Amino acid sequence: MESTISVRLDKLVIKELYNIEKSLHADRSEVIRRLLSEAIQKWKIENALKEISQHKISIGKAAKECNVSLWEMLDLVKRNNINWTGYSEEDLERDLKLLQ
Repeated sequence: MESTISVRLDKLVIKELYNIEKSLHADRSEVIRRLLSEAIQKWKIENALKEISQHKISIGKAAKECNVSLWEMLDLVKRNNINWTGYSEEDLERDLKLLQ
């Protein structure tokens, strides 16, 4: 189901949209749909990475919510240096002491 929405944009944004329209050879509606879709996907990934880092959701759930593969989500976690395991250095030290 599609809906129509109205939004007020300042002149600078409209000028930028016009430049993008020319570059993509697309009409304004198509450009806005593409940009909005990309922005939503970016937000979903950033939010999922934040929730992973806070141990609120699993990698699998994040991948599903962002509509990316598990491997892609693992790559994003790695690139952003996020500790998703919840296994700290203190945990490692404690485990090493137990093994001795």
